[in-house]
Amino acid sequence: MIVALALRLLVRWRRGYYHAHVHDHGGVRHTHPHVHEHGRSRDGGHPEHHAHGHGEQLGRTPLAAFGIGLVHGAGGSAGACILLVSAMPGRAQAAAAMVLFAAATAASMAALSLGFGLTLARGPLLRRIQAAIPAFGSCALLFGLWYALGALQTVPYPL
Repeated sequence: MIVALALRLLVRWRRGYYHAHVHDHGGVRHTHPHVHEHGRSRDGGHPEHHAHGHGEQLGRTPLAAFGIGLVHGAGGSAGACILLVSAMPGRAQAAAAMVLFAAATAASMAALSLGFGLTLARGPLLRRIQAAIPAFGSCALLFGLWYALGALQTVPYPL
């Protein structure tokens, strides 16, 4: 999954899907990053004004977000929750531990996502995010390959 997502990020970056610019939304000018592709202006530069879709047109729906969360949870938090629940002496304690764990996990992930999102979408980082995308994608690709090869016991994997 990590390798596939890293390759998707790099391909979409290469195709010019990621950029940030000032544009209008209902008469209000503001800057924020978008994932979309559009034509170039006649001089080859970025057109000043253009129409583009947002979330739903890009495949980002509540169902897609739920699917991402489901895969994320199954790959990480679920294992820790199983260990926690199995250590509880009774069913009531196990259920309470699971509910508390799930609530704390959701709250902490939401807080971290909000913090990272606000940090990346504002100020000087907004202009630099385009340059960082290849580095993020390359690091994720290398990590994913190392992780998969480690699982196959073909490279050292200390974890």
